[in-house]
Order: sequence, then C-alpha cells, then structure tokens
Amino acid sequence: MHKIFMNNKLRKILRQIGSAQKGATLLYFALIIPVFVGFAGLGFDATLWFMEKRQLQSVADSSAIAAAYAVSKDLTAEEVLLAATNDAETNSFYNTGGKSIQVITPPTSGKFSGMSNYVMVAVSMPAARYFSRIIGANQSTIATKATAGIISMGEHCILALDETRDRALEFSGTSNVDINCGVSSNSSSSEAIYLNGTATLTANPSAQAYGDIYQGNNATLDTPNPLQPFSQRSPDPYGPSERNLQVPSSPVACTMTNLSVGKNDPAPVPGRYCGGLTFGAQANVTLSPGVYIIDGGDFLVRGGATITGTGITIILTATDPANIGSIKINGGANMNISAPTSGTWMGVAFFQDPRAIYANGSNDFLGGANMNIQGAVYIPSQEIGFSGGSESTSGCLQLVGAKVTFSGNSFLYNDYADCDSMGVEKISRTIVKLEE
Repeated sequence: MHKIFMNNKLRKILRQIGSAQKGATLLYFALIIPVFVGFAGLGFDATLWFMEKRQLQSVADSSAIAAAYAVSKDLTAEEVLLAATNDAETNSFYNTGGKSIQVITPPTSGKFSGMSNYVMVAVSMPAARYFSRIIGANQSTIATKATAGIISMGEHCILALDETRDRALEFSGTSNVDINCGVSSNSSSSEAIYLNGTATLTANPSAQAYGDIYQGNNATLDTPNPLQPFSQRSPDPYGPSERNLQVPSSPVACTMTNLSVGKNDPAPVPGRYCGGLTFGAQANVTLSPGVYIIDGGDFLVRGGATITGTGITIILTATDPANIGSIKINGGANMNISAPTSGTWMGVAFFQDPRAIYANGSNDFLGGANMNIQGAVYIPSQEIGFSGGSESTSGCLQLVGAKVTFSGNSFLYNDYADCDSMGVEKISRTIVKLEE
C-alpha cells in the first residue's frame, strides 16, 4: 500500500510540473506572437514603401522633363512650377495631404548644381502604415528627386518657320545639297521635312522637325546623328521673341525710283529704292557698305551681272503688304556680298518685311556656284528657293524662311567661327534630357 501511495503522489507532482510548463509556454507564445506579427507587418509595409518610391521616382522623372521643357521656353518660375505640377497630376500625384513637389532651378545639389540649363524636381509623401503602427513605428516620409537638362545638339543654318505647311523644308528632284550644319522645320506636318526623287541631303549634325520627316525611296538623308522628328520648334532668331529686327523708317524719301543698273552705270548707294532695283546682265558694280531699302518692288539680279560688296544689308518692304517685293537672283549671276559685322543689321545680308504675303512671291537664289552670300537671308513670310552656293571651305550663310526649297546642286559650308565674327544669330538644336 505504501508503495502504491508513493507512486500516486509522484504522478500528481509530475502532472503539476507539466501543467506549469505548458502555462509558461503559452505565456511565452502569447508574448512573442505580437512581435512576430509586428515584424512580418513591417516587412509588408517595407515592400509597399519600395513600390511607392518607384512610383514616386516616375513622377519626379516625368515632372523634371516637363519643367525642363518650360525652362527651355524661357517661362517664368511660376510657369515652370505649374508645368511640373500639372505633369505630376497627370500621374495622380497631387500637392495635398502631406504630398509635396518642389522645382529647383538651377539645382542646388548633384553634379549639375548651379547650372542654369538644368532643373531639379523633388517630391515627397507620407509613407503608408498598415502593420508597422502595431509596433509603434513613427510616421516616415518617402522622398526622391530627378534632374533634367536642356542639352545643345549643334547648330542649324537652315530653318523653315511655317508651323503648318506641308514640305516646309523640301529637297526634291535631283537636288544634291551638302551643308556643314543642321536643318530644322517648325511645321507640324507629317512632311515637315520632305525628300523625294533622287534628292540627297548631307547635313551635320542632324535634321530636326516639329512634325515628321518624309524620305522617298530613292532619296538619301545622310547625318552623323539620328534624325530628330517630333522635336521642339526652333526659335525665330530675328523675330519678336529674339532679336526683334524692325524695318527702318529712314530715309523717308526715295533715293531713286524704278532704278535699273546696266553696263557702265554707277553703283547704287545706300538709301531707299522705290519701285524696285534691277541689275542688268552686263552690270558690274561694287556696292558701298550700308542698308539698301527696296520699297514696293523686287530686288532683281539678272544672269551675267556682277555684284560685290561688304557690310551690305538689303531690305524689302512697302507701306501696303501686298506691294512688298521679292528677291530674284538668276542663274549665272555673280554675287559676292557679305553682311555688316556690327550695328543693328549685324550678320543680316537680306531681310524681307514679315508683313509680306506668302502667295505674292517666292525669293529665288539661283546663282549657282558663282553666288557667294555671307550672312543671314531672313524671309519669314515667304518661300526661299535655293540652288547654288560656293564650295569654299569657309564662310557663313544662314537661310531662314517660311518655306525653304532646294533644287539642283547646292553647297553651304558654314564655319561657326565665321558666323560668330559676323554676328549671325545662332539657331541652336537642343533636346530635353533626364540626367539623374
């Protein structure tokens, strides 16, 4: 009996010990499970934070590009911020509820710090807290930034200004055009730059268009850099938002009316030529430096004429826009003139009043290899037809027209140093690029 009693007592003690161990284990698990749940929840939240930061980076990148485009258009700081904010909103990021977007130009940090052609966008938002709040984690912020810049890709010497016209910049037929510069068209047309037939264009650094670039099956477009369709428009270098050249009002009186210069006739002098100015086939003159205003008529140089001069600007205008004349330089003409290198008309060889009516005329530079014009030819409201140009390895010729058409063989070798020394306005090719 004693032995049986001892066994029962031992079993009772063991049962009590077992019950105590189970209770401790349950207590231990009761204490540790919230910790495990908290850390698991923190891991879940961290994954969400990572995904949110990736989305936020996309917002910053896109907004930085939008802001850089606004900077490239010389918009105000408020307009640049608005461009970035509007772009962020298209990506469902609103500057409310603790969310923030800042535009910093020039950037104050990073490798582009202090550079005015760059813009930084910084965005931030409160981090979502689903499970992390269980373990008492403090509110945190997700933040990121992006920097975009306006990058120069070279200069243009040919620019078509018309913003809607088909074939605003055209190379057709058997034209063979070799130029040491870029070409640009501001037209939104699907044929903003047009090459067809057996036309060949060799341009450096590239061809840029606001619309598309059309290249026919047998046409050749040779550039060292990729073509740039659907790009920004190039600014009008002499228009209201840039140099803003104006037709001079002086002299008021006509120097001569309907003047025609023939063999052995004296050279015209700077002044106002009403009714037009014509150089006959046997004319051989050297023009004095200055401004020649052609009021209500054409500037005509017939084949065989020889015209030379330095520091020359020829302006076409009229009181009535319908009477504004055009430039006609015929094949076989010997034309060797250069623009002034200082003063109001620095760098400008030909200037047509912007009020000219497109349908009223085309400006034809068809002198061939004997035509050597140094400076800008600015015809903002009518067409420029060009066939010619010297194969010289120096000089500077810039063609800016509503429409520019090339036919035959043409050579324009532009030396940027010569253009700078003449004061020809630059038509820079820029792109907006996300940098960091």
